[in-house]
Amino acid sequence: MAGKIILLCMYIFLGKSAGQMYMDRPQTCNITTSEEEFELTPADGWYNNLLHPNWGAVDGQLLRRSPTAYSDGVYEPSGTTRPNPFDISDAAHNGTIGLGSERRRNAFMTFFGQQVVEEIMDSQRPGCPREFFNIPIPKDHKYAKELNVPDPEMPFLRSRYDQSTGYSPNNPRQQLNEITPFLDGNLMYGFAKAWTDTLRSFKGGELIANDPDASLTESIPKINDIRLPMANPPAPALHMLRPVSRFYRLGNPRGNENPFLLSFGVIWFRYHNYIARQLARIHRDWNDEELFNAARKRVIAQHQKIVMYDWLPVFLEVKNISGRLQAMEIPPYEGYDPHVHPGISQEMQTAALRYGHTHVVAGVRTRNIPRPGQCEERISAVTTADGHNSKGIRLCQAYWRSQEILTEQNSLNMSEVIHGMVYTLAEREDHIMVPDLRGDLFGPLDFSRRDLAALNIQRGRDHGLPGYNKIREAYNLTARNTWEEINECTDCNIDELRPIFQKLATLYNSSRPDELDIFTGGLLETTYDGPGPLFKAVMLDQFLRIRTADRFWFENKQNCLFTDEEIAEIRNTTMRDVINLTTGIPLDNLPEDVFICDDNAQSGCQCLNPPGLDEFGATGNTFDECSRLQTFDYFESSQVSFALTFVAVGLCIPLTIGVLVLMAKRRERSMAAAKRRTPETGESDPNKFSAVEWVGPKAGERNIKVHLNRDRKKVDVTDKTGKTLRLIDLRYTQKPVHVRLSDDKNLDVMSIRVPGEIDLVLRFTSMGERQKVLGNIEAFFQSISINREKHEFNEVTIMRDAETYEDRKVMLDKFFRVVCLQAFKKNARDMNLESLDAKDINDIRNVKLTRTEFADALGLQPNSMFVRNMFLLVDRSRDGFVSFEEFMTMFVTLASGNAEDKAQMLFNMYDLKKTGKLSRNQFAKMLKSMMDLADASVEDMKVNQLLETMFEQAGIKGKDNMTFEDFKKIFASEEHGDILKKATLGLDVDGGQIDQQVAKVHGNSIADRRKTVVGNFRSHSINRKAKNRQTNIRVATLKTQPPMTPFAQKLYEFTRYVENYRLQIFWGTLFTLVNVGIFVERAYFYSVEREHAGLRRLAGYGVSVTRGAASTQMFTYAFLLVTMSRNTLTFFRETFLHRFIPFDSFHAFHKYVAGIALLSTVMHVVGHAINLYHISTQASTDLNCYFREYFRATHILASFHYWAFTTITGLTGVILTVIVIIMFVFATEYARRHVFNAFWFTHSFYILLYIFLTMHGAGRLVQDPIWGWFFIGPVVIFIIDKLVSLSRNRVEIPVTKAEILPSGVTNLVFKRPLNFDYKSGQWVRIACLDLGKSEYHPFTLTSAPHEETLSLHIRAVGPWTNNIRRVYDPNNSSTLPKLLVDGPFGEGHQDWYRFPVAVLVGGGIGVTPFASILKDLVSKSRMKVKFPCQKVYFLWVTRTQKSFEWMTDIIRQVEGADTNDLVAVHIFITQFQQKFDLRTTMLYICERHFQRIAGQSLFTGLRATTHFGRPKFEDFLASLAHEHETAQSIGVFSCGPPPMTLSVESACSSLNKLDGPTYVHHYENF
Repeated sequence: MAGKIILLCMYIFLGKSAGQMYMDRPQTCNITTSEEEFELTPADGWYNNLLHPNWGAVDGQLLRRSPTAYSDGVYEPSGTTRPNPFDISDAAHNGTIGLGSERRRNAFMTFFGQQVVEEIMDSQRPGCPREFFNIPIPKDHKYAKELNVPDPEMPFLRSRYDQSTGYSPNNPRQQLNEITPFLDGNLMYGFAKAWTDTLRSFKGGELIANDPDASLTESIPKINDIRLPMANPPAPALHMLRPVSRFYRLGNPRGNENPFLLSFGVIWFRYHNYIARQLARIHRDWNDEELFNAARKRVIAQHQKIVMYDWLPVFLEVKNISGRLQAMEIPPYEGYDPHVHPGISQEMQTAALRYGHTHVVAGVRTRNIPRPGQCEERISAVTTADGHNSKGIRLCQAYWRSQEILTEQNSLNMSEVIHGMVYTLAEREDHIMVPDLRGDLFGPLDFSRRDLAALNIQRGRDHGLPGYNKIREAYNLTARNTWEEINECTDCNIDELRPIFQKLATLYNSSRPDELDIFTGGLLETTYDGPGPLFKAVMLDQFLRIRTADRFWFENKQNCLFTDEEIAEIRNTTMRDVINLTTGIPLDNLPEDVFICDDNAQSGCQCLNPPGLDEFGATGNTFDECSRLQTFDYFESSQVSFALTFVAVGLCIPLTIGVLVLMAKRRERSMAAAKRRTPETGESDPNKFSAVEWVGPKAGERNIKVHLNRDRKKVDVTDKTGKTLRLIDLRYTQKPVHVRLSDDKNLDVMSIRVPGEIDLVLRFTSMGERQKVLGNIEAFFQSISINREKHEFNEVTIMRDAETYEDRKVMLDKFFRVVCLQAFKKNARDMNLESLDAKDINDIRNVKLTRTEFADALGLQPNSMFVRNMFLLVDRSRDGFVSFEEFMTMFVTLASGNAEDKAQMLFNMYDLKKTGKLSRNQFAKMLKSMMDLADASVEDMKVNQLLETMFEQAGIKGKDNMTFEDFKKIFASEEHGDILKKATLGLDVDGGQIDQQVAKVHGNSIADRRKTVVGNFRSHSINRKAKNRQTNIRVATLKTQPPMTPFAQKLYEFTRYVENYRLQIFWGTLFTLVNVGIFVERAYFYSVEREHAGLRRLAGYGVSVTRGAASTQMFTYAFLLVTMSRNTLTFFRETFLHRFIPFDSFHAFHKYVAGIALLSTVMHVVGHAINLYHISTQASTDLNCYFREYFRATHILASFHYWAFTTITGLTGVILTVIVIIMFVFATEYARRHVFNAFWFTHSFYILLYIFLTMHGAGRLVQDPIWGWFFIGPVVIFIIDKLVSLSRNRVEIPVTKAEILPSGVTNLVFKRPLNFDYKSGQWVRIACLDLGKSEYHPFTLTSAPHEETLSLHIRAVGPWTNNIRRVYDPNNSSTLPKLLVDGPFGEGHQDWYRFPVAVLVGGGIGVTPFASILKDLVSKSRMKVKFPCQKVYFLWVTRTQKSFEWMTDIIRQVEGADTNDLVAVHIFITQFQQKFDLRTTMLYICERHFQRIAGQSLFTGLRATTHFGRPKFEDFLASLAHEHETAQSIGVFSCGPPPMTLSVESACSSLNKLDGPTYVHHYENF
């Protein structure tokens, strides 16, 4: 044995010559017993032939002796012009059945032949992908009548083939034999060791029995409870799928097809165990492995002998010589020849060995021999369709019910089945097939009965076989020239054949049988002796090649498997002996040759003819009738689940949206409830109280304080800080005031309706509080002689009928537009008033403005002196309101009046007593009111200085009063008259329409009028306290003129957008193209390169779409982790890469990636809805082909709900779809704004998303998982990033100070954590404990490193920042929630001090990092810290002056501390309000004088230079080179919107091309 192994290795490594050495070696086999070491017969056939190791191996190609005849020469079926196989079947293979074999062949011989077929060839499995070659059913066929559908077809699947063939005529398609062609025990042990091991008991060398304690003659194989993948078609009699576990474990996967075939499986199972027990008695020292292998070797040898020398001679030829039957002799064995190929030929597989179909009987009468000489038929327990018990086994009703018939119902036993087969004659040797094959063969669920004759004919065409004569010539037989020459037998009834030949000649439309299909032609050659010359030649050639080419053949003495004595014993053992040993049937009860039926006097059994048609179906007859053809709609069971699943998934969207809306409403109610909680009043003054005002449905509620001013007969409504919100003037009220009280819920609502005013709707802490306040209000009304009426309504009615701010604002907007319409004689369309009718115009003319509304229109506080005086001036009727006519008069004056008219109006505003002069005190009050408007704080001494300067200019120095003529010298002089002429009222109306009309009246462009107070004054010199010297710095502004035509405007906007967002567009486009590439690559792969897999053919190009979408899903969902890696992005943002990658846009990019992921998900889900529909309509057995990596039990119908809910891929797919719906719905802006915590919570589902994505691909339904290739990189980055974040200490930090600043800015000052070291310009992430510990947001620090506390300026632009403003608003809460701080994080701005000259450019709120830098700079300067930076230029580019209201204090501190003139500040206002109002004009004039005495702007309180327009960065930066000639590099740091930073970048790039300093630009976008 060792020598064999060495030689085998030599062959493997050295080639064929080494194998030849083994073949040519001297014979040294001198064994005395075969139980010495021996080589095992390979189960898979490999290396049976050492010269050609793959010859005879599993999945070997079928051999061709005849030429291929594919219609295209490559793979298309042959015989395209041949007749319909059904017509051939009816013409040539239909006839009388029940005629017994003329040579007394029996059913045992026939079914033994079936198991021989199962031993040497298996090409029944269809190819993958499935190729349908269906057979059309003729209209008059019984199938057509039973189906009753148009153009019916019988399904036919083409055979599996070698995928390396079928590409050209030189390489035509070659089908495969899936088992070995050798007689090597595959039938008993399977074709692989793994299969063999499942059949073993591993005790005593035996095969495993279902009942280990049963006797040998009663034992049966183990039930297939481990679900070996055995063939498991549906039993046509039951028409349903059943578990494969009902079968017995056999080596033959098809061994359970019918009871007769199963009987042979049981016989060989028992025979192996018999041999194993015999060996165990002889060799008690052998272990299980030795016993099993020795028994296997003997059983294989015995089967070889019986097949070759007992069965084959009877099957091929039995002659009747003078009344004596004589089988043919097989040529003697001449030894092993490695040059002979054992492969199964195409002619053998498709036709020759199918000769046995003519011998198959429709049924077998079961025989029992209770005692010698008494042979009786036994009635079985199998119930027929009409309810009686049959006397035999009907083949068509027994398909795939074998174990039930044999054992489960205890109706039969093995002996009765064997007796029945042995003593039943086979069908006569002819061309006829019984109906159980030719019409009632089993089939799939969708076609339960088939015609085997038609299938055999179609199989030959599928395999590309040529016509009958070509194949005869290939086997050295002469071609037949006429149809009659096919069969020239003398002892058969030739008269039966002539009509058949005539029909076939007509069908084939030929006088010669050249194109006759081989199966039909071969059967028509049949004589009583056996198969005709063609089939006999094919089969004899095949079996002789199998014998000669098998190195392990039992007669090959070179293999040293058996001794001569053992070979002789094998030759002397017959099938009769095997039956006797395994069933207990006495030898006397069996004929001498069990393959030939012989009347046996000892058993009393006579040979019976096979059952004929008269024995089927009728009550009391022996056999049952075959069930009818049935079809099956595979999608029928999926209709409900398919519809419900996608409806349910689709409803998840509105359901999730509904949940979102309900949560938002609930949150709104809870927030409203929180707002309704008013603090304890604690007011001892009965004229003051606190309450909650309901402003309107949209505005909600607000905390207010109400002051009942008895002296002034007014109701003053303020916020908790004392800021006036509205004034209700009761001095002129004549009609009763209506007080409405709620009579439901908490009885805590009160509404006060004053004629001409909007309703004041108040909510109190309790009914008692309301009653207390009601008493005070009634006393107030009584004290000022106001009548009141009290009513009670429910709360909903009070709020529904209330006139609110929103209602009034709509009316006032129309009011001001109508004023403009009439003042300027414009078209109603220009003012958007086309929809007004006469009633609306009348209602508008009846509108009267309250003082509060008048102040709101001017954008001022109602309690300011300016508003008070202006209101009193305009209210000529003295009724406490401004009517339409009164407002119109004033508006016309301001809109078209000259400077003197407007000066007169200003003079009259403060000359309330109409004396014609203003005292010093009155004029001082006017100046202070102007300063109040600007929020400028000026000492009284400086105000007096300003007053003296103005009196001096008017030429009235030393006087106490000023006349109008004096007033004109100040405000309507030549210097200021033109400015005053341009002044308007500056109404605050939606759309800014009124100011535009004023601009047109004055004929000046908006650009010309943007120079306001500060801008004009800055053109004059300023008396700075800093050192005065000449400078080369140029600060110029660039005025842009946008195109006027709509197309040009759109083109301008587009080009500006592309220019501003070029990096974002580049990376977004690149990312999109990558996704498109991934999609196209996968779609192409599954459309073209993987066409052979067949799934695309099954489901159409929807598979290509879904696979492409799946890959883009994998890429985008994985890449989302990169966009979530904040620390990583922060790190790279500080590198040079920030010049090329817009790291600050990763939040928007995150949304964009998610959008592509969502689109891919939708495509994937919709595509799979289509794919699953197609898949659910296919035969379940076919689907195993398309999903080869996935195991599904054969009895489970592959319905939609199976794929969707019982596979890991389907179930996770449904779960993933729901997760995606929830995540994306709650990621909408509405969700983030209203239920941010829910958004944050659902967004954490990403963990589940990635878990289920990993599981989704693990199912391997279509391909090996490739998700890991996309996922591994991003997830590693993300995990490391998360670990970095978790490593930081997070300590609760108390907030020491919170300020609510203008422009929606909230200033938070909080304690600096220990060991918190940072640089100016860095940022942190904070979380507010009241808003969620896990919700962090990034903000730049505005504090400097030297300060003991940290500070942030947070602008309210989103849900969280608005909530921060609400939480820290002193009007809402007196406690300051603590913060969690994560950071600091670095950015490029922190390197400002490294450059000798630093330029800081801030845009809008982007000024925040520079607040920290400026303060740090001044601190370092004071402390005389040495650092490279010698000069800092701070340029702030902002849209309006309101944007830097909160910043003025910081800049003022810097200016005050900057004693060394290190900082130069320039402010650029790029879009000053397009109105030039009266109050601004007055401020400008006062500013002119104030600047002379204070050295700072009245408007901002700063020394900083203010410009109007966008800065010319290139000019400014170029001038720095002349100012600082020694500077080698200048650091430029910008923060703001992309257009601004792009302009700075462009300027730096241009200047870096010239000689001079290097401009190093760092920028951040927000």
